[in-house]
Amino acid sequence: PIVGLLYIGCTAFLCVWPSNITDLIAYVGFLSWFWWGLCFLAVPVLRWKMPHCPRQFKVCLVIPTIAVMSTVYLVIGPFFVNPVPCLLWIAVTLLGVPIYYGFVDEDRTCSRWMDKLNEILAKVLRAEL
Repeated sequence: PIVGLLYIGCTAFLCVWPSNITDLIAYVGFLSWFWWGLCFLAVPVLRWKMPHCPRQFKVCLVIPTIAVMSTVYLVIGPFFVNPVPCLLWIAVTLLGVPIYYGFVDEDRTCSRWMDKLNEILAKVLRAEL
């Protein structure tokens, strides 16, 4: 959890770095709509790829389609206005991928370098493993 906490702390610091609250809201809104869009897109994709999978409830496909179209508008729009911060925040978000594969995914874990990183951070931060 040390690496995850450091990642979340550094990301939160980067989010708070701009002194303009409008920029902060725009960046957080961009990222949240990006991830919401992927969730909305998962509904028709899973309905197509796993049609016989049991579901708790079904949603009419019109609703996720409208949500995906709205999300595309809300995510693509900021690229035309200010593309550099959008690409920066996508890069910061993608930094979480090595943390996922190093700590969460049991099948593809990179235990050698993540265990070494944990040991180093535990010594530096004087934490117990």
